[in-house]
Amino acid sequence: MEGKVTLSVLKESHEGNAGNDWKYQIEAKAFNRGLKGQGLIKVAKHNLPSGVTQAPPGPPAAVEMPVGDCSNEVKVKLRVEAFEVDLFRNDYGMADIDLYLKCPGPGAEPLVHERDISVGVSDSGRDSVVTIEVRLVLSCA
Repeated sequence: MEGKVTLSVLKESHEGNAGNDWKYQIEAKAFNRGLKGQGLIKVAKHNLPSGVTQAPPGPPAAVEMPVGDCSNEVKVKLRVEAFEVDLFRNDYGMADIDLYLKCPGPGAEPLVHERDISVGVSDSGRDSVVTIEVRLVLSCA
């Protein structure tokens, strides 16, 4: 049986003094004995003050990726790139995480995994951490 994973952004937060104008993107790749699917979520420039937790603007549409055979463990690789938007040069940070997920069996309820991904951004003594909360829903047809 073939499976799929749906990635969505739930919340975002920011702590620090690097600035208040942010944009970011989340690149996802699903592996199951090779690359099976990939997707990208982009969140446009918006205001995210320090100390605030909020839903992302939009919110951005979820991405759905095939994961191949449901009887195997699935690796989902996430790369988050965050930019504090400046007039001349954006400050940048990046984080990679790998998640190893067991697929539910055919006919079973989808499995839900929620994860925080923190990205540090630093420039000339100004430091911030942007945290993105994502949800992955793994299902088997």
